[in-house]
Amino acid sequence: MAKAADQFRPADVTMWGIVALGIWAVAILGANLSGLIPPNVYGALHASRLEGSTINQLRTQVATLEEETSKMKRENTQLLQRFAMNEEAAGAVTKRVGALEVSVPKILERAQTEARTAATAIDSTTTGSITPGKTLTFETEGGTVAVQQRPLVPGSNEVKLKAIPLQAPMPLAIPDGSAPGIALGFPVRADTAEAQWQELLAEVGTMLVGLTPVLADQDGTDGKLIVAGPLVDRASAIELCARLDRVGVPCEPTTYVGRPVPLLN
Repeated sequence: MAKAADQFRPADVTMWGIVALGIWAVAILGANLSGLIPPNVYGALHASRLEGSTINQLRTQVATLEEETSKMKRENTQLLQRFAMNEEAAGAVTKRVGALEVSVPKILERAQTEARTAATAIDSTTTGSITPGKTLTFETEGGTVAVQQRPLVPGSNEVKLKAIPLQAPMPLAIPDGSAPGIALGFPVRADTAEAQWQELLAEVGTMLVGLTPVLADQDGTDGKLIVAGPLVDRASAIELCARLDRVGVPCEPTTYVGRPVPLLN
């Protein structure tokens, strides 16, 4: 029969001590790590598969709703501040308009009275005649309004009108060839020259402002050329012809000579 001392050996005690120490270390480590595990993990471990997903979705939706609520509160605060500022601005405008409604009729009435009083003293040949340095003061809501009269022209109480005779009209240039001109278009008959000139004016009238047309003979044909002028110099005639050519009107520098264009009846 085996003895009790033979059943428990020192090696067995050492092995079970190591096992106990390992279990104790695992317990301590689990207790310390439990604080680092998120609550939703615990919820997922303690709930079924469907319940865990539903709870997680609800928590996500609640967090989203809280963020939206905070955002709406901030926007509501900003809107309230803007409404308050608008109300203050509207109140200030209302006060100013009320002051104008009270003061403007008084100003107009006082101005009309002064105008009727001074109407007999104003010379018919002058304008802007007022009493210099005169100040009109009257009471209004919230204070007084002062209107000071001053002459339109500094240093003078009145502005006199002076008649200036018109200068003598500029003499018309005679188409005798002493001034340059431009030949426009193609040869035309004398009876259709006026109509052709009107068409040119309708097409490029701004380029021909101040020019007078005459009819010049065209060598080798019975037609007449419309010559417009006079121009300042030949360089001006060349430049004007270049501009007319770009818009499709035939043009050639020449001398301003010819007979007046017959007018249509």
